[in-house]
Amino acid sequence: MNAKLEKLCRLLQLGEMSVSPRPVSGGFLHRMFRVETARGVFAVKALNPDIMLRPQALKNMRDGEQAALALQKTVPLCASLCGVAEVEGAYFIVYPWAEGVPVFPPEITAEHCCIMGHTLGSIHAADVRVPGMEPKPELRLRYDWSLAEDARLLRWDAGALAGLRRLRAVQVISHRDLDPKNVLWQGMRPCLIDWEAAGYVNPWQELIELLNYWADDETKARAMITAYGEHMDLADADWDAALAAGMDGMLGWLHYNLLRAAGLEGSSTEDKVAGEAHVRHTLRELERYEERMVFLRRLLG
Repeated sequence: MNAKLEKLCRLLQLGEMSVSPRPVSGGFLHRMFRVETARGVFAVKALNPDIMLRPQALKNMRDGEQAALALQKTVPLCASLCGVAEVEGAYFIVYPWAEGVPVFPPEITAEHCCIMGHTLGSIHAADVRVPGMEPKPELRLRYDWSLAEDARLLRWDAGALAGLRRLRAVQVISHRDLDPKNVLWQGMRPCLIDWEAAGYVNPWQELIELLNYWADDETKARAMITAYGEHMDLADADWDAALAAGMDGMLGWLHYNLLRAAGLEGSSTEDKVAGEAHVRHTLRELERYEERMVFLRRLLG
């Protein structure tokens, strides 16, 4: 890997490495390294080779890069990028190294939630456009749940698709994966990282997802909703559709990990073991979210 990282630094003109790259923990699918060169310190993400075999994978990565660059012009809280590059068949995303630490429950406060509400509202209000990046013309198909003996998955999937169908008319370019692990805090200033999933999304749906990730009580949820509402008009929001569609990301992750657990995705024993663990965790998250939907609906009015 060191030889490829050296070639990557030359390709992107980052300077010669001054110390050996250091692995960094973080993501579920990709490998991350801290790379120090004569020109600075960089976060280098080695993209999962199985993911990159998919026909649209590279375009999605490049679209995410362009979305981050476009938003950086109007939302100064976004992380910048150095580029997406290929070296000897391996793909990498490079960011300037961002100091900061993620914050997770129960350390997340109402102030964190307020700031994240403002951040997401600013992104959505910017309503940026990226050349060549368009909303998907059709909804995804229903997932095949034959690998899981759980009737709830059919119900949840049908509800998510019905919600997505109702939300299709209102779409903005956004981050789409603002899990707390993808936000580094510099004091009370957030730096958004990991833009590979960036693309079009319904703004109400992403607000629901943000509430689910960050706000574990009413005070935090109200702080986030109020802050977001200073940037985006919520009067016409279809909350029932957004709440149902809020399961979509979790369902997609669950389906992918069912395939990993069955040995149909990935190429190693580690993939299978990780898939099994993520299946269990994601099912618990879906159960938790279904319970929270009543609470969220009441807050949203």
